[in-house]
Amino acid sequence: MLRTISPQDMQEMERAFLDGTGYPSLLLMEHAACAVVEELQRLVPKGARVLFLCGGGNNGGDGCAAARLWMQRGGAAEVWLLRSPSQMKGDAGVNATLLNACGIPLNVLYGEAPEIPEDCAAVVDALFGTGLDRAVEGAALFAVRRVNDSGLPVVAVDIPSGIDGATGHVLGEAVRAFVTVTFHRPKHGHLLYPGRSYTGKLVVADIGILPDWDGAQGIDVLEAADVSALLPRREADSYKGTYGHVLSVAGSEGMAGAALLCARAALRAGAGLVTAACPLPVLQTLQSGEPCAMAEVVSDGAAIDAGAEDALARLSRRKSALAIGPGLGRREETWLGIRALVESDTPKVVDADALFLLARYGGKAGANTVLTPHPGEMARLCGVRAEEILSAPVEYAQQLAAESGACVLLKGATTVIACGEDLAMNLTGCSGMATGGSGDVLTGVIAGLMAQGMTPWDAARVGAYHHGLAGERAEAEAGARAVTAADLVAHLRIE
Repeated sequence: MLRTISPQDMQEMERAFLDGTGYPSLLLMEHAACAVVEELQRLVPKGARVLFLCGGGNNGGDGCAAARLWMQRGGAAEVWLLRSPSQMKGDAGVNATLLNACGIPLNVLYGEAPEIPEDCAAVVDALFGTGLDRAVEGAALFAVRRVNDSGLPVVAVDIPSGIDGATGHVLGEAVRAFVTVTFHRPKHGHLLYPGRSYTGKLVVADIGILPDWDGAQGIDVLEAADVSALLPRREADSYKGTYGHVLSVAGSEGMAGAALLCARAALRAGAGLVTAACPLPVLQTLQSGEPCAMAEVVSDGAAIDAGAEDALARLSRRKSALAIGPGLGRREETWLGIRALVESDTPKVVDADALFLLARYGGKAGANTVLTPHPGEMARLCGVRAEEILSAPVEYAQQLAAESGACVLLKGATTVIACGEDLAMNLTGCSGMATGGSGDVLTGVIAGLMAQGMTPWDAARVGAYHHGLAGERAEAEAGARAVTAADLVAHLRIE
C-alpha cells in the first residue's frame, strides 16, 4: 500500500530516525543524490551537460551532491546557487564546498538569472524542498522562469520548487518537472492538484530510513493490488441472488439517460439484479436501452414526486443497495418522495440531484451511505464556495464525513475519499471523463459493489479506481474528446 506523508511528519520522522540510530545525515543526503542521478541517467546521454539549481538548504545540498556524482560518472555539471558555499550550513554546506574541490563551475545568483547554456541537456531543480511555505521570489523566481522557458526536461529533487508539499498549491510560480524524485514516501502535494500537474513522473526513492521508524499517518493511494484484494470472490455455485439486488432511483423527463447509465453500471459492476424506480416518461428509454434491468414506474408525472414515497418504500424492502440521485430533478416534490430512502440505513449511494436536494432541504443521510459530490455539490453541502473546496479537498472531505457519518467521495482529477478516520486518494482517470453522465456511471458502480456485500468504504475505493481505469481505456481507444459516459460502462473491467 502506497501512502503519502506530510512534509512536517517527514521532517519529524527523519529527525527521530537520525537521533535514535546515529545514522549519518550526510549519508541520507548521498542516497538522495544517487537516486536523482539514476533518473538523470535514464533521461539524458552519458557525458551530457546538466544545469543544477541549488538553494541554500538541505534540498540544495541534495542538488550539490547530485552535481558531484554526475561529474564523477562522466557528465558535465554547471551549478547555480542561491547562496555561496560559505553561507550554507550543515550537510548542505559540506556538499556545496566539495563542488569547489571538484572544479565544477559555480554561479551564485544575486539577481536576474543568466541564460541557460545552449548545450545543457537537462536541469536538476533543487531550489526548495517540501517545506516551502512562501511565494518564490527574487533570484529564485528568475531561475524558475528561465527553467520553464527553456523547454528542457527537468528532474525535481523531492518536489518541484514553488509547490507546497502539504497542499499542492502553487506558491507564486513553480517549476514544471518532467520527473520528480521524492524520498521515502510521496507527499500530499505531489498528488493533489495543481501540484500533481507540475510533478511529472513521480519516483519514490529509498534513502535508508528503516520502516520501523516510520509510524507517521498519511493518505492511502489506491493501487491495483490493494483494490483487487478488496473484491469479494465469485464462487462457482453462486446465482443471481448471491450478488445482491440494487434499487436505482433515478431519471426524470429529459434525463432518462441518467437512469439508464446508472442501472447499466450497477449490472456491469457485478450486481445480480437491478430494478430501476422511475417516472413514466423514463420507462421506455430505460427498458429498451437496458433489457437486463427491471423497471417499476413510481410516478405518472415528469419526475418522482411526493406520491412515490410509499412505492419507493415497498420497492426498497429486501434490496441490498440503493442508488439515488442521477437525473432526478430538483423540485421539492421529488425530495419529499425520496427523503425516507436517503435517511434510511439501507446501504446506498447518494449523488447528483439527490445531493442538491439534501443540501437545500437540510436532510441527513442515514448510515451505510456513500456521498459522491463534485466540488460544486460539495460546496453546497458545506456552505462554502467551490474555490474553497478545491483549495482544501482533503480537509473538506474529512469535515463532511465527520458531520454526516457517511463515506464521502469527493470527485476530481485526484479523488479524495474519507470515511471516519480513514483517507484515500484515487489517481486513475483522465480528461476524457469530463463528460455528462460520468458521475451517473460511478453511482451505479458503487451501488453494484455494495449490493455484493462490500462496505461503503471498500465499495467507494474500488468503484473510484475502476471507474477511472474505464475512462483511461475509453480515452486510449477513442481519444479524449470522443469519450462518452456510455463508453465508460463499456470499458468497465472489475476483477
